[in-house]
Formats: sequence, C-alpha cells, structure tokens
Amino acid sequence: MKFLPAAVALVAGVASATLAPRAFHPSQYKKSFATCKAVDRGGDAPVDVNLKLAYVDINPTAQKTIVMVHGWPSLWTTYRHQIDTLGKDYRLIIVELRGFGDSEHPDDLISSNSMLDVVGDITCIMDHANVQAGICMGNDFGAQVCWSAGRARPDRFIGIFNEVVPYVPSSTEFISNEALASLAPGFGYQIFLSKDPKVAAAELDSDPRSAIRSCAQVANSTVPSDFLVDRESFLNAWYKANEEAGRDEIPFSGIMTKEVEDYMVASYQKQGFYNTFNGYQEPNRKLTWEFEHNQGNFTIPQPTFALYPTKDPVADWAAVAEQLGSAHYLTNHYTATLETAHWVHEEKPAEFDAIFREWVGNVTWPGN
Repeated sequence: MKFLPAAVALVAGVASATLAPRAFHPSQYKKSFATCKAVDRGGDAPVDVNLKLAYVDINPTAQKTIVMVHGWPSLWTTYRHQIDTLGKDYRLIIVELRGFGDSEHPDDLISSNSMLDVVGDITCIMDHANVQAGICMGNDFGAQVCWSAGRARPDRFIGIFNEVVPYVPSSTEFISNEALASLAPGFGYQIFLSKDPKVAAAELDSDPRSAIRSCAQVANSTVPSDFLVDRESFLNAWYKANEEAGRDEIPFSGIMTKEVEDYMVASYQKQGFYNTFNGYQEPNRKLTWEFEHNQGNFTIPQPTFALYPTKDPVADWAAVAEQLGSAHYLTNHYTATLETAHWVHEEKPAEFDAIFREWVGNVTWPGN
C-alpha cells in the first residue's frame, strides 16, 4: 500500500470553499439504453431474461474512458461534478445500476444479483457503447462492483479507482451480514434492508426524500448516533432527532441542490426502493463469495486506488481495510484519506479530482 505524496501536495493547494453546489440540471441529460442478458434464479430453475439498463454517455469521442458506478441510495447524478471536470478529458460512461431509476431488474431480488451478474451488466453497457476497456470508478456499493470487475475482467478494467468501501477478498470464510454488523455497528442498517426487504421498502417508499437526505450529509453534519446502527428501522433515528429538535424534516446539508434532490426523489419513485436492496441480500452476497472463492484468483494486478473518508458515520473504512488485509491482494495499490463524510467526490470534488489526476498516470491505456 502506497500513498501519493504529490497528490497530497496537490490537495493541500486546492482551496476548500464553503460547500455551495453548482447548478446541475439532470433532466437535460439523455440516457442511453442497453439490452443485457441476465438470469432470474427465483424459481425452481434459473430463467434467462433480458434487462434494459440505462447509462449516461459524456464526451463520447474521447479516447480514454472512465466507467462510473454509483452506490446506495444514489444515482448516476452522484458524478455531476466529475461531468464538468473529468468529462472534459475522458469519456464517461455513468451507469444506472439494475433496479435504480430507469434500469430494469430481475423479478427475484434475493438470489439473482451476485457481483458476477452486476459486472456482466457493466460489461454489457460497455459493449453497447463500443468501449473495449477503461478505468472503473466506484463509490459505496459501486466500489464493490468495481473491485469485482477488476478481479474478474482485467481485460476490460485497466485500473480501479474507488472510494469508501475497501476490497473484500474472498480468500477467507464468508462474512455474513451479522458478522459485518459486528465488525462495524454502522452496518446494522444492512440487516434491516435484508431481513425483510418488503418492510424496509415500505418504510423508505413512504418517505423517499428523507431516505435520500438522511444519507446525503457532510463531515460537519450532526447525524443521530443510532442512525445506521438501528436494525429495525432506517429512518426512526432521524425522526426522533427531528422531534427532539422541533423540526419537520431532516436538515438539508447542501451537498446537492434541491433540483438534484427532486430528481432523485422522482427517480426512486419510479420503481421504489425494493430492487435497490439487491446488494444487501445475503444469498446474493453468498453467491459472489462462492464463485470468487472457488475460482481462486484473489489478487488484482492492475493499478488500484482506495480513497477513504475520515468522517463517515458508517465506518472507519481505513481501519476496516486493515482488518480485511485488503492491500495484501492489491499489487499496485495507492491510498489516501480526505476529511469528508460518505460521498467524498460530492463533498470535496476538487480534491477528489486532483487525487485522481495524480494517480491515473499509473494506468497503461490501450494503444500506449
């Protein structure tokens, strides 16, 4: 594991202005759609299905491509700052994961959505966009997708630049949701989302703005101590805090504009939250582990980067990476930290971009 001293110097020279989100009009961006093969394992026998998956294509004539993968509860709009900056020099394929927004999902939530399935979605979208290879950039659940993509398809993903979630090698025993929550109490919400996903979806569907705003906080936000720890509800901690503070809604952090928030609310109302819980279902996670564990190649040889926030209420991600021994399996790996909450690239986009531009020199592009 290596640090990027030049990147640290770059970041030190970047002015961290008071958070003031720029105008971004998501409805003005046209989505492309790829029809991708998938498998529904919900019945007695697996059934082949086709999914229509959405993505946004920025600067399609650029020679170098970054495939961007969002997390939960998020959308392609999470990379709005990078559209303005990285989009000037790179082609950006910003995917909308299965079950989110306008992307379809198998009928089965529980066992039809392993990482192998989702990586297949990403490569299908790349094929549709005529992209042979590129960097995979992910945040949160999107980081997990990019780690799996880099491990499984080094021919398509020539570098991995992730934030928040470290690489989880499948070389050891399977880590259950309960074990994850024991590792970091902030994973308690994952038990709620997986124990009875229909109940969880009903709660979030009834108040999608609060569901989104509860997570869209920044380093100096006051977040209830039992938020994310609660295994019986996702929003009750915030509702109690609102009542105690005499307010009607979760505070708006300013990490995005109201226009972006409105767009996200409308997007989550298209399908509801249920299908977006696929990454938290233990059978899906177990399928991922079984495939990777039995395949046996746990090392990612491409250039990789992990950017960890230091004020994330979910977990101390740098410490989690140490516990997992992630760096042992990453042979060309760099890391850094920034003082932000969960959405590093949204909260400090200038610093994020400076770090990326310093690291990307390690990547060998096709034809170079």
